[in-house]
Amino acid sequence: MSLSGLDYVEDDDELMKAIALSLQDSAGASCLTHNERKKNAEDTGRQKRKKSQFTSRVQMTEDELVIHFYQFDESGKGGITVRDLQKIALAHDFMWTDEELADMIRCFDGDGDGMLNLDDFRKIISRCNMLRGSDTS
Repeated sequence: MSLSGLDYVEDDDELMKAIALSLQDSAGASCLTHNERKKNAEDTGRQKRKKSQFTSRVQMTEDELVIHFYQFDESGKGGITVRDLQKIALAHDFMWTDEELADMIRCFDGDGDGMLNLDDFRKIISRCNMLRGSDTS
């Protein structure tokens, strides 16, 4: 499924800004190993979670989330690769190095296959409070 930049929805710029902000916050922190993530999840479960004060102006339905995912996954391989991120960055004038793009994938890649699958993408969107009706922070 190959889409030109003209096929993106109007809010695509805002979506990319929100994702960039989320990734920027994560880039400052080191990527955690599976065991570190599990321990942090257990610790977080013990603490009372605060609801994020941040709510994105961009809100999308689950269907819109899937559409965006496949717009980013131009090759149709079922995942967003570093090459896909390079194309997105170039199209939106983001200046990230190849290493930074690889770090973005590594930090959010839940199964370690080197690309972001739909579940990984959904977690990013939920974390940014961009999913309509999402209570995740």
